[in-house]
Amino acid sequence: MIRQDTAPDRPPSLGVLGYREGMPESRSQSIDLVVVGGGIAGLWILDAAIRSGLSAICVEASKLGSGQSVCAQGIIHGGLKYTLKERDLAAASPISEMPSLWTELASGSPELGPDLSEAVMSSPCTWLWRTDSLASRMGMLGAKAALRTRPSTVDREQRPELIRDAPGTVLRVEEPVFDTRSVLRALATAHPTSLVAVDGPEGIEFASRGGEVSRVILRNGTAEVTLEPRAVVFAAGAGNEGLLSRLGLDASVAQRRPLHMTLLRAPSLPEFHGHCVDGNRTRVTITSGRDAEGNVVWQLGGDLAESGVGRDPLDQIAFAAAELRAVLSNLDLATVSGAAWSTYRIDRAERRTGSGFRPDDAELISLHEGRLLVAWPTKWALAPRLAAAVIEALPAGIASTSTAPVTLTGFHPPEIATFPWENRTWTSHRDVRSAAPA
Repeated sequence: MIRQDTAPDRPPSLGVLGYREGMPESRSQSIDLVVVGGGIAGLWILDAAIRSGLSAICVEASKLGSGQSVCAQGIIHGGLKYTLKERDLAAASPISEMPSLWTELASGSPELGPDLSEAVMSSPCTWLWRTDSLASRMGMLGAKAALRTRPSTVDREQRPELIRDAPGTVLRVEEPVFDTRSVLRALATAHPTSLVAVDGPEGIEFASRGGEVSRVILRNGTAEVTLEPRAVVFAAGAGNEGLLSRLGLDASVAQRRPLHMTLLRAPSLPEFHGHCVDGNRTRVTITSGRDAEGNVVWQLGGDLAESGVGRDPLDQIAFAAAELRAVLSNLDLATVSGAAWSTYRIDRAERRTGSGFRPDDAELISLHEGRLLVAWPTKWALAPRLAAAVIEALPAGIASTSTAPVTLTGFHPPEIATFPWENRTWTSHRDVRSAAPA
């Protein structure tokens, strides 16, 4: 079950951009819910709110999905990878239902949630394989645990060419992989008049005392609107920290876990989605997308991205190239025309845990009897669970039959963020220096 903590009300505290004298007294409009943050969490919460009969908008200070959402690898995990480490076993159960739910939404099941039939499912499955080390063999034993997303062993001739000669068992895992921008687009297309772009963080202003929001002022260019929400949800990922600070609330309830992602691009790279297991870790996770020129782009995550935080970009590229040589014996990058590398850094923003590890489920903090909710999905796949928890945690009787439609004259929906591999500097594979794999 998603942890829904409540926090005691604090004495009146003035946020940096919270309540202040001289705040504009423009005509206010009532609304049931204002969601701040237009990533996967905010968009899913907006959809759930509107489906529940609430008047709601989602406010974005940049572009939809900017930050974590558009950078996600798009795998709808079913918990299989969490069987590799004993401390991760608790995370396997909450996420186990997600692959089947997302697959049904992609086929168009309006009674279950948003229509994702226009979203692109890059692959219906992922592949799991190992290296020839003893630790890797032991890791595969844990990965075969009986979960709802039950892996199936495939014969050698049924394997993708890249891992046809991988040692030992190769598993097909029914974890669909989605193109992240297409999911964001599908969610945004469903409610375009409820999405609001503002002029950066300064484009949203709160009137609040003790963290309880009474008014929200939105600005974009010359457009301005004042709203009186019955509830507010912060679903801005790393931005939640700043939002909490602005209301004079404790931002240390959040944590960030950094990643250094590696990108490999080439016109002739095969599209591939999978995990190489080595002992109790996911050594490398590979997912595929395409850039504007049609090149296949691999995103390389897993332990490679976590351990790479301490490396500079060139060292990370060299290490990633060595890792691919070690885990994909059938791939010779020297023969791949136009192969090039890049990296980027991104933080995973989450609810703080005592250990500093990833939370086991989506996380929600409730303040002022649900009038202010702070939400983190933890994983892209858990957005549906988070949205359901938000709706359940809202104040009783929040929906008002007398609420008139909100007028947002002069505002427009935000654009969707570009993939992290667009507009980057690339290093040719022939210029990558050698490095020894782990």
